[in-house]
Amino acid sequence: MVKLLIINSAEPHIREFVDPLVNIALKSGADPFIEEFSNLPEVNLESFDGLIISGSPCGDDIVEHHLPYFQWLKEYRKPLLGICAGHHITGVLFGSELYRSKEVEIGEILVEILKPYPLFRNMPEKFTARTMHHDSISLPLGFELIAFSSTCRNQVMKRTGHDFYTLQFHPELMNQQIIMNFVKIIKNRLEYD
Repeated sequence: MVKLLIINSAEPHIREFVDPLVNIALKSGADPFIEEFSNLPEVNLESFDGLIISGSPCGDDIVEHHLPYFQWLKEYRKPLLGICAGHHITGVLFGSELYRSKEVEIGEILVEILKPYPLFRNMPEKFTARTMHHDSISLPLGFELIAFSSTCRNQVMKRTGHDFYTLQFHPELMNQQIIMNFVKIIKNRLEYD
């Protein structure tokens, strides 16, 4: 069974983005564990097969505040899925420019896939996604753009040579297939390692 770490990027009492991830992970045959972002220095990340960094409904300074807790991402090599705040934190850590209120998306948007990676298995080339963000990021070096929308260019990016994906939108609220595909990516990697 896939041992999946779900990192809560919100404050400990806020679970609106974490609880749906747990439910989807369980349906996908994974064994999910939740950890708060502020506990990361003490967590043995190598004991998990992959991880998801959740979104957060809180504040404009989340990236700056959270970056010290995520420095380990530069060396991380296992499958990773970053969602919204997880997308921004990862991008800025790898050199993205953080945009504030330039590509705002609230509600449902149309996302178009550029490259059919396994993350998009059984998904149409264009699909509706749920968003709720004021922040967005540029594409950092070492990553490729694999999906976009008309209002926010960097909807999904992948780190070159790694099973390392981050998304601007919230697949845990709509498009659960993406989370299930991510669990399958981890399972496939475990079979071949």
